[in-house]
Amino acid sequence: MNKIVYAQIAALAVTAALCALVSGSSGFWSALAGGLSYLLPSATAVLLLKIFRPYPQWAGKIFLLGEGLKVMLALVLMLVVFAIWHETLKFLPFVAGLFVVSHLVFLALLRVRDYGR
Repeated sequence: MNKIVYAQIAALAVTAALCALVSGSSGFWSALAGGLSYLLPSATAVLLLKIFRPYPQWAGKIFLLGEGLKVMLALVLMLVVFAIWHETLKFLPFVAGLFVVSHLVFLALLRVRDYGR
């Protein structure tokens, strides 16, 4: 699980740097805000799973709780970002940071070459 969070951090850094080159500093901060609005809840879910690692009988329930908490926290963080920075936020870099952290890292880590065999 730690590897996923570290890969998300690396992907967010690359995306924020690319958005800074294309859109300037506001693109950088927008991409960073988008990525962090999913990275922080993801790290919270990983922490929750680590805390309850000694209790394997609760593994399924804690996983579901962590995933639900991750979704709710991500939604709250996105709403907070939009409420605070709605005037200066650049939408495409925000979505790029969010998308890279939430989807592309998982697709890169999954080994789907044997899918369907």
